[in-house]
Amino acid sequence: MKNVIISDLYPCFCDALCNYGYNIIPTKKINSFLEPEQKHADMQVIKIRDKVFTLDDCVKTPGRIYPQNILLNCLYMNGTLFGKLDAIDDIVLDYCEDNNIKLVNVAQGYAKCSTLMLNDNAAITADRSIEKALIKNGAEVLLIEPGHIELTGFDYGFIGGASFCDDNKTFFFGNVKAHHDYERIKQFCSKNKLNIKILCEDMPLTDIGGAVIL
Repeated sequence: MKNVIISDLYPCFCDALCNYGYNIIPTKKINSFLEPEQKHADMQVIKIRDKVFTLDDCVKTPGRIYPQNILLNCLYMNGTLFGKLDAIDDIVLDYCEDNNIKLVNVAQGYAKCSTLMLNDNAAITADRSIEKALIKNGAEVLLIEPGHIELTGFDYGFIGGASFCDDNKTFFFGNVKAHHDYERIKQFCSKNKLNIKILCEDMPLTDIGGAVIL
């Protein structure tokens, strides 16, 4: 049984993942964040190789106002860390430098939220700065239309916060079929040998902060 860190604000998603054999580890409530972000896994945990960082490890103090809330919101992919480097916590940057992990700066501070990584060589995002950076580093990227993802308190959420990949599956939190680019997403996942699994299809596609597999 694998452990997965996710928000427990939506019990139906947790129950659905339990049915797939996952053990749920609920995220903490980070009171210093805006309420919609307080339990988002991609705001408070990042796994790089076998190393897991949490906000408790950070040198900087997390805060309510951007970019104080993105200390760990970076994307590790194929030996490279992508993020808004001047906002990422020093403990992460130091680890990357000590372990020969390449650092790439992107304009999008919510790098992890904005990106669904299918594998080490393929990703989906609606952000052009991330698309450009990933392609430059050898990845294949599907650029989708922004929006069509719910996030309470915001105009819309991000694809990375509404999904995650594990083994040969891409899990979506809610009905991804309603996304305007669903057919392209489906084809891209299939191309990368991933089967789409929709958790709670009666729910809208929802940014819950993604998931971290331990």
